[in-house]
Amino acid sequence: MLKKRQELILKTIIEEYIKTASPVGSKRIQEVISIEISSATIRNESAFLEEQGFLEKAHTSSGRVPSTKGYRYYVDYLMKSNDIEDVKSQIEEIFKRRGATIDQILEETSKILSEMTKLATVVATNDGFEEVELNKVELVSLSGKNAIVIFVLSNGVVENKMINLETVPIEELQISIDLFNDRLVNSKLSEIEFKSKAILPILKSQVKKYEFILQTFVSALLHTGSSQAKTSGMKYLLENPEFNDPNKIKSIVEFIESSSPFAWFKSQMNNKNKAAVAIGIETGVGNDDIAIVGTNFPTESGGQGTLALVGPKRIQYDKVSDLLEWIGQKIEEKYNRGE
Repeated sequence: MLKKRQELILKTIIEEYIKTASPVGSKRIQEVISIEISSATIRNESAFLEEQGFLEKAHTSSGRVPSTKGYRYYVDYLMKSNDIEDVKSQIEEIFKRRGATIDQILEETSKILSEMTKLATVVATNDGFEEVELNKVELVSLSGKNAIVIFVLSNGVVENKMINLETVPIEELQISIDLFNDRLVNSKLSEIEFKSKAILPILKSQVKKYEFILQTFVSALLHTGSSQAKTSGMKYLLENPEFNDPNKIKSIVEFIESSSPFAWFKSQMNNKNKAAVAIGIETGVGNDDIAIVGTNFPTESGGQGTLALVGPKRIQYDKVSDLLEWIGQKIEEKYNRGE
């Protein structure tokens, strides 16, 4: 644990960076910090926080920015709930509308959340996801350049995935499909990601593009069954200065499209209605520029859904966590009343 003064300096840097998206120097820290402290002490403590991995030195100025480790410490030990009563009042009115369905409520709530936070909102539901099984995988060659991999599920759903044969030879695809049929048929979709790790060494020994194939197959299966996901607020998300770079825009769009927020939050959320936070590499996709905050909620058919906000690491974690926990509780209350 850090000392109180170090925590205060770290908290000040993070909250200033969240507001401005600009590196924070010692002069600015001295202006806004709540205790009397010399600039030399601030520089020394900031250097210590950088050495310990809580801060990173900005390349273009003398200021510092928070690291993933710094954000995690802030979320776990330092942040306090912000005043968000105005936003809650707007959302409360949506819940009060007579006859409004949860889908309608979530659609309107997502728009408010994205506009307020400048983040993308993802609503994912997976009713019956745990019971759906993989029945078989088939390969259909369309031409010399493309083929379709077909996943047949126990609930009658058929998922198709187009593969460019210039990227993966058809022989490697067939070997991979045969392995999936031998080892993963009759597995529940909720088990696929875990079980696929066991076949990775076998796949690696037989095909060159084993990582791409495994990721493609598993990703396709995690988005099948009765899984549905809706994303809103991308235009607000892209207003963040972190995504001025076209490569970073592509990265976060691919992340939202290819990830499975439901699967991640289901494994992370042990406390009912509590918000879970994944920062940087904690998201599990090798992208250190992204953060997610989300909460689970019950669905009408007895399944589970996830409401998540996705954006740069410079998220107002306190405000977002408080809001999502509150929304999750409101949805559960609505179901408990039988509405």
